Amino acid sequence: MNIGLIIMICDECGCKENVFDETLGERVCAQCGLVLVQELFEETVHILDKVGNVKHSPDKGKLGSVITGKGSFKFNKFGKNSVIPQHIQKGLMHCNMVLSHVAPNLKLNDRVEKLYMEVHNKNIFGRSSYESRATALVFYALKENGTPHPMKDVMAEFNPNEKSVKRLVRKINQLYRNSANYTPINPQYQLEQTLSKVSDDLEFRRQCLKVLEFFEAKVEKNTFNKGRSYYAAIIWIAAKMNVNTSIKDKLLSEKTGFSRWVIWRQTKEILGMVGLENASQVKGKQLSELGE
Repeated sequence: MNIGLIIMICDECGCKENVFDETLGERVCAQCGLVLVQELFEETVHILDKVGNVKHSPDKGKLGSVITGKGSFKFNKFGKNSVIPQHIQKGLMHCNMVLSHVAPNLKLNDRVEKLYMEVHNKNIFGRSSYESRATALVFYALKENGTPHPMKDVMAEFNPNEKSVKRLVRKINQLYRNSANYTPINPQYQLEQTLSKVSDDLEFRRQCLKVLEFFEAKVEKNTFNKGRSYYAAIIWIAAKMNVNTSIKDKLLSEKTGFSRWVIWRQTKEILGMVGLENASQVKGKQLSELGE
C-alpha cells in the first residue's frame, strides 16, 4: 500500500499548518494553538476532545486507526479520514527517539517525517528494522542540514546492525543524488558537539569559539583541508592558550575518539597557517599574538 504524506487538519479553525512542540511531545495548530495530537505513537490511537481530554479510539487492534472527533484532527491521505498504519507510526516514533537523543535542539522532526514517507513510498526500507531505518534517516537528515554527527553517535540510541544502517544510507543517498541540497557544514555546531564530550565550562567554550573563528578565517584564505579531527585540534589549541585549563591531550583523545598523534598532526597543520609548528608555541598567548 502506498501511503502519501500526512496532512493534519485542525477541526477548530481548518488550518493545515502545524508545529511540533519538542518539550511537550505534541503537535499543535500553527494558527489557533489547538493540540492536534498527543502520544501519537502509542499502540492505541487516541482522540482528544476540545478541552484536551484523551479518549481511547474504538479502532484499537486494527492495522491503523482513523482519528476523528471534535477538537481533534484528521490524517489525510488522499481525502478525509485516512488511516495511518501502525508500522508507519512506529517508524516515525523511532525517528523522533533517535533525534531526541542525538540532536535534541535541532528542529528536524518535520524533515525526517517527510523523508520517512518518501523513502517508504519508494520501497527502500525492505525488511530492515525500525531501529536501522530511524538511524539511517536521521544520519542522512543531519548531514543534509549541515550538522552531521558520527555514525556511532547516531547509532547509540538503539545500537542497530551497522551494515544494515550503512546499506540504507547508501540507498537514501542514491535516491536523492540528483536533488540533494546540502546545507554547508556549520563549524560552530560541530565544535560545540565535540566540546560537549570534553568540557562543560562556559568560559572555555567561549575561548574555543574565538579560536575557531580566528582559524576559520585562515581556512578561507588557504587551501586547507579539514580532517575529521579538526575540531578536536581547535579545542587542543584553545587548551594550550589557556594556562588555567585542566584539559590534557590524553583526556581529549579519550573523549573524542582520536589518537593523540592524529590530534597532534591536525594541530600542526592548523598552526602551519600562521607559521607555527606545534601547540607548545601558543602556550599562554592571545590570538592577537599569533601570526597572520
